[in-house]
Amino acid sequence: MPVDIPDEMLSAVIRPEFADLPSVEVFPGVASYLDRPYATLIGFRQLTMDLHIPHRPAATPVPVIVYAHPGGFFTGIKQMGPWRFLLDAGLAVVSAQYRLSGEAVFPAAIHDVAAAVRWVRANADRYGFDAERIVGFGSSAGAYLISAVALAGDGSDLVGGTEPYSQLSCGLAAVVEHYGPTDFLRHDEDAHPDAIERMHGPDSTLARFFGFLPSTRPEVVERGNLCRLAHPGAPPFLIAHGDRDRRVGMEQSRRLHRALTAAGVRADLVEIPGGDHGSAQFNAPPLHQTTLAFLESVLALTLPHPVDTPHR
Repeated sequence: MPVDIPDEMLSAVIRPEFADLPSVEVFPGVASYLDRPYATLIGFRQLTMDLHIPHRPAATPVPVIVYAHPGGFFTGIKQMGPWRFLLDAGLAVVSAQYRLSGEAVFPAAIHDVAAAVRWVRANADRYGFDAERIVGFGSSAGAYLISAVALAGDGSDLVGGTEPYSQLSCGLAAVVEHYGPTDFLRHDEDAHPDAIERMHGPDSTLARFFGFLPSTRPEVVERGNLCRLAHPGAPPFLIAHGDRDRRVGMEQSRRLHRALTAAGVRADLVEIPGGDHGSAQFNAPPLHQTTLAFLESVLALTLPHPVDTPHR
């Protein structure tokens, strides 16, 4: 499990030149703090995140989006993601790395994302974040991880809890998730006819994620079933999925939508005609505007809706 090292301890073990680097301007009008350590595992590299905070005239706390990147649990980096439009709307974005399946298996990556949320909450005053308006956002594997954090909730062994910030909540005000898996044991059942990969093989993406073939230990796999984890206290969800997704069948998102709705939780499902896994529609003006409207509604705020152009 991740063990977070407080800032004062970090300053004692790294050169002072690197202890508190100033922000850089990667995006116009945005202060970016790159490679900020949020957790350290004994015998392992530090886990880091990038913080992107729009300049704002007033010193009012800004809502913050914690983003978990895609990559099938075995690849991907924190510089990925269709989140630039959120900066344009005045929201902060924190994009976190997490351990991949070649490094540690289920539920390690969920522990990491939960630790990232707790770090953001613990450091909200330092960076001007609104600790009551932390939103989870993820794509594909990252969508699963951030949703698992939101649904498992504090106290669950799925979200860990040994780091110094474990007394803080990893709760989220809302979740935006793009084409994530939700029910691993039904993944192949829900697959598109032209699916790129089936998950029953020993070298499949899910076998690597769990460290074993899912069908051989279904009771362990079922612990991570998002549909089973849905409960009345869950935050509102915006779920987007394409009907031609060849990696994660859209029925996976429909299952989660039904489970959340049955629990009395707001769950908006956007089905994108012709959308494949990670296709351009997920980083385009129509979904951007739908997402901003959702966030305005659930966070009770008004956001600027900039003239939108696709960002990569």
